[in-house]
Amino acid sequence: MSSALTDIASSMLMPEDVRLEILSRLPVKSLMRLRCVCKSWYALIENPKFISKHLENFNDENAHLMISYQVYDDNGPNSVTSLFKDKTLADLSYENIHRPISRELLGPYDGIFCLCDGGLITLWNPATKECRTLPNYKKNLPALATFLKRNAIFGLCDASGDYKVVFICKLWNEKIQDAYEHAHVAVYTSSTDSWRVSKGNIKWIPYVFESYYNNANLNGVFYWFVSRAGDFHSKLILLFRISDEEFQEIQRPCIPYTPFESLAPLNGSIALLHLDESNQYIEIWVMNEMNWIQQFAIGPFLGVKSPCGFWKNNAVLMESINGKLLLYDLVVQEMRDLGRFSSGELGAAILIYCYKESLIRLKGEEEDSLSDSFDIPWHIMGEY
Repeated sequence: MSSALTDIASSMLMPEDVRLEILSRLPVKSLMRLRCVCKSWYALIENPKFISKHLENFNDENAHLMISYQVYDDNGPNSVTSLFKDKTLADLSYENIHRPISRELLGPYDGIFCLCDGGLITLWNPATKECRTLPNYKKNLPALATFLKRNAIFGLCDASGDYKVVFICKLWNEKIQDAYEHAHVAVYTSSTDSWRVSKGNIKWIPYVFESYYNNANLNGVFYWFVSRAGDFHSKLILLFRISDEEFQEIQRPCIPYTPFESLAPLNGSIALLHLDESNQYIEIWVMNEMNWIQQFAIGPFLGVKSPCGFWKNNAVLMESINGKLLLYDLVVQEMRDLGRFSSGELGAAILIYCYKESLIRLKGEEEDSLSDSFDIPWHIMGEY
């Protein structure tokens, strides 16, 4: 018997819990190869309980920084996705990741991204390189309707264990050449693999949503920057609970509005990062029982364009006016230059993602009998 086969045979004699613990700490790439060793390993690695345990071991502290940005050539803008190899960012080397659709990159949730290109919506697991295209939601729209504005949410309803996709669409009636009075709200549920009309309080959405990346998700509640329809200066925050499909309007902190703000989770709460009117200081406001408390302010900085979010709760990522990605460590109060990625133009932005790889499969029963037909977590998707 060869050495490799001997090792495999020996490993099979390990106690099951020991073997499970060892395998659950291996990276996805290694596990995808080990599936081919034997049927029992294949069944183990495909088992939903093992997938969940593997995901628990690869927690947020093991996450890698992924960024998305645009580069320009003679053919116009191209979307690029880059993954930093070192989770501590001590080494700033990165690799560009090919994604099957080059438009909006939304998420992730448990290692799954959502890719959007017009009406085509695809789930993507970069670690397993699997994709899954959702059913076409356009067939649920009224006849002769086109989109004016779109916003959407992807999430898990803990009460039912069902995965949902919520689309909020402002429609244009081609027949009468006017907008529909009410927003069209459709909900996709994984258990039925179909769309339905929302049952919540979102028949009428009197808001204008900000760009898709200015949103955040915390424990099944999603947050957006919005303004009231017809009143651009009425800046608010809108939250949505995916469990009961209900919206709730909340006030911003009592600070002057600037377009250079972001929402992001911080230590189990939602935080607002605000670049003040001098463009030198970033204020961090944290919501506590629907009240905003200023936790701290950092600066002064020169040449900062906009705060992007947090990195592992102890650093702030921000974009400079010349397209560099900067990392400010809140503990040692030092700034690091992670490299230039964006053009620095006003319309361009560096989008950041806290990415942890997962084994979650995107196949259906007809493709793999060992996978659940829709064992897919979801995350937030914004306007596009």
